[in-house]
Amino acid sequence: MRVVQAGKRFCEIELGALSVVMLLDGETVMPVQCLLRPDGTALDEAGLAGADMRDGQLHLPVRAFLVRGPGGCLLIDSGAGKAWHKGLGHLGPALAEAGTGAQEVTAIALTHTHVDHVSGLVGSDGGLAFPNVERVFVATEEIMAFRANPRLIPAQMRLMPLEQGDGPIFGVTAINAPGHSPGHMAFLVEGRLLIWGDLVHNLLQFGRPEIGWKYDDDMALARASRLALMEQAVEAGWLVAGAHLPGPGIGRIERAGEAYAFHPVRRGY
Repeated sequence: MRVVQAGKRFCEIELGALSVVMLLDGETVMPVQCLLRPDGTALDEAGLAGADMRDGQLHLPVRAFLVRGPGGCLLIDSGAGKAWHKGLGHLGPALAEAGTGAQEVTAIALTHTHVDHVSGLVGSDGGLAFPNVERVFVATEEIMAFRANPRLIPAQMRLMPLEQGDGPIFGVTAINAPGHSPGHMAFLVEGRLLIWGDLVHNLLQFGRPEIGWKYDDDMALARASRLALMEQAVEAGWLVAGAHLPGPGIGRIERAGEAYAFHPVRRGY
């Protein structure tokens, strides 16, 4: 693995026959009450030590990932578009900065169907934002939620159910990671990089993986998925990438006592 280029809104790494481009859709903040103890109570000031914060609130970058290879270009998640917080919806400029554009994307796979992951599928004109996309992969458990969202009507004819072990393109494998949402998926790229969506929302959860997120559908199940995939990433030596991770959103994970630590990639890595 090596970082081949990086800019303000993107970072591209090479993984054998494939490359992965992190695309920054934007940044926002969330209330500190979104981080919760296992009993569902909010963290106090001492409990927030080590959290990624901005002006007393939780820093929340929003990212998507473009996987390029001989079999086409797969976009994993599509950002928030203009459907959520101010400061998001900049996937187009991120693609341009990386030297590409929406027309290069031939397939899309969603980690889940929350607003900051699906809303960028549709452009400001109400049409599909990625004109050459043939398939949009969504976990079977979340097909109904996708179909129920009127904003996503332009993408519904391209909808494809996604199951554990499916490959949206060659070299990419879907892995079940439920809890944050009923059908939350991660994607293993070339057996070396795990793109895990919303498994982690804040840096604090590496050192304290028992900490949950207010918007987890099933906090206990999300915690179990987080612990299992963190341990698997360490054992296998995988890189990890996430929608809300700090730095370039891609890095290595290692054990730190009874928990974990995250180390972002950098140029020359």
